[in-house]
Amino acid sequence: MTMKFGINRIMSFLEKMVINYKPGFLKKMVKASLLIVYYSKSGNTKKMAEAIADGARTVKNVEVVLKTVEEATNKDLVTADCIILGSPSYFRLPAWPVKKFIDESVEVFELLKGKKGGVFASAAGKKGAKVCLQGLKDMLEEHGIIIVRRGLIGLIVKGRPSVKDVEVSCKEYGAMMARTVCEV
Repeated sequence: MTMKFGINRIMSFLEKMVINYKPGFLKKMVKASLLIVYYSKSGNTKKMAEAIADGARTVKNVEVVLKTVEEATNKDLVTADCIILGSPSYFRLPAWPVKKFIDESVEVFELLKGKKGGVFASAAGKKGAKVCLQGLKDMLEEHGIIIVRRGLIGLIVKGRPSVKDVEVSCKEYGAMMARTVCEV
């Protein structure tokens, strides 16, 4: 008897949903997930990651998850709608913990295809940062992740992030990525 009551309640709910359906209704109920994964030794990339997260949090209906490469898991990658990967540039390449994290994500290789993504890097020089960004981009694209581009491949900060870098560039990048993940 309780099972029938439960089923009837479910059927009634579904009927109301169909009858009262308005475009965008479900989108308002469900938040998009934006995952920011980064590595930082000196703290520069961490500052950038935190500011990107702050900018993304200004957009409604987006859940922002911020994790270091040591904390992030393959499950985090699979459940995210958008993945932003960040690293300092070491000899023009992403830091080895980022490469290790991506190498270990081979277990979810086919499951990330079609997700949106972005990249950011801190570096002593612009040339090294551009090569590092390309490496990060290649890592995500190998998974089938679609890199969101607005001009450059991603975000670069040369040296220690300034107040302007953090308050403007990083936050704007985070908000832009969050708006993109909410687009249909």
